[in-house]
Amino acid sequence: MGLVLVLFGTSCADAGKDFSEEFKTGWLSSCQKQAGVKMAQSQAKDYCQCSLEIVMERYNNDEEAGEAIAAMSINRVQQILVLPCIQ
Repeated sequence: MGLVLVLFGTSCADAGKDFSEEFKTGWLSSCQKQAGVKMAQSQAKDYCQCSLEIVMERYNNDEEAGEAIAAMSINRVQQILVLPCIQ
């Protein structure tokens, strides 16, 4: 699941959240390139949007999200960002 570990940051912007457009665009672009290898582009787009929404709900900003995700085991990344978005 290196897919999620190298991805960075679009969707819901909650009050107090500070995610840059660069983070959101980068997350979607990187995710779709990697996910598109194993799934149809339309599925990859939906999956990536879902995973970004989870990141933006769980964390307050780009830096916090990046640090937390980088420190996670692959199993934890799958539980938090992959499984909810592919079911």
